[in-house]
Amino acid sequence: MGLNTPYACMHRGRLPPQTPVTMEAEMSTERQEGRGGRIIGMDAHPAMFSVATLEGRDPATAKVVVVKDRLPIERLEHWLEADVDPGDVIALEASGNSFALVDRIAAKGRKAVVLESAAVGKVGKAYCSTDKLCAIKIARVYLTGLAHIVWKPDTKTMGRRDLFFAYRNSVKDATRCRNRIWGFFNQHGMRRPKGLRYSRIETEAKVLALRAWTPLEKEILKDMLTSFRQADERRDRLASFIAEDVTSDPGVLKLVRLMGIRHIIAFALAAFVGDISRFPNPKCLVAYFGLNPVVKTSGEGGGNGRLAHTGRSDVRALLVQAAHSILRYGKDHQHKWAVALKMRKGQNIAVAALARKLVVACWYLMRGLFSDLTEIPGQLQIKLHKIACDIGAAKLNERGYKSVLDFEHEIQQLLIQTG
Repeated sequence: MGLNTPYACMHRGRLPPQTPVTMEAEMSTERQEGRGGRIIGMDAHPAMFSVATLEGRDPATAKVVVVKDRLPIERLEHWLEADVDPGDVIALEASGNSFALVDRIAAKGRKAVVLESAAVGKVGKAYCSTDKLCAIKIARVYLTGLAHIVWKPDTKTMGRRDLFFAYRNSVKDATRCRNRIWGFFNQHGMRRPKGLRYSRIETEAKVLALRAWTPLEKEILKDMLTSFRQADERRDRLASFIAEDVTSDPGVLKLVRLMGIRHIIAFALAAFVGDISRFPNPKCLVAYFGLNPVVKTSGEGGGNGRLAHTGRSDVRALLVQAAHSILRYGKDHQHKWAVALKMRKGQNIAVAALARKLVVACWYLMRGLFSDLTEIPGQLQIKLHKIACDIGAAKLNERGYKSVLDFEHEIQQLLIQTG
């Protein structure tokens, strides 16, 4: 049994003793911290914000004492000093600028929490919605405890997320540019040429020689090929940054031990999982990526349904790709199990189940519950070589490595040392 399979190195014993912590308990603790103060709901936009201050702990009878509407965002610090006490809790709905506002609020010694937008959005009046009413609603939803408090990533995790989004957008741009070229060929009754690498400059001359293009068609083709080369270069450059980050962090690098996971997926897991201790068990991490089944029961009917499809859909897509890779190229017991499940229930169910097993294995590995790695299997050596190639020989030389092999040997030793 290979050492880089999803469950090969997992300890089969019980988990080490630890204080049981649930997400509900964490949220309760968060809310208890503001017991002595007021609850302030904030509805924020890029240019302005509205706030509503409530007194009382009963969401239905809490009294609205102060409402300020459409304040300029530049006056946030002035408002915090003038109207917010240290014991107050400011509640915001999750949005694009929520974490930046939380940082500004924390810099003034005030407490702020971000509420899950899906839960907050389900509450309200359909016939009337204003910033002032939304601020009151956010404060009351916080008091009910029905909206989960969103975990605020640290600076390093936020930087990783920004890099991941940039890489994801570059992949989309490159794919769109390639599809536009193929669509242009189809529009002119041509089959897609095989063997052409559109990222190479010499390909442009080959494309222009495929047929007698008009001057206008030549300019359009040149523009599309140039756009693709730029997007492809940006994707390669960002992939190189990701590979460097993964190889510089042993806690992230060890994820590549799992079959189907290379540096892109390992980096995505590190970017969105962050502190693994906030997931008390593997089921919580599975639910975070939406790979758990929906459970609906009422009376004598109901049961498990389709996948929940909640949480990080972009990372879930990468995990599904990894499961497809295991199903296609794997040779271990997990592959055999998935093939048997595929024959019984179909490929989609087998892939989803395999992705779920992969997430569970990631939880155990990130918690340090795998046995130590004593040797580097052949498949893992291939992964590490591809990661080194993505970084590039030029960057490795700048970092002091004489060759790619020297770098590969060092990260192999790092994997063995860190397990």
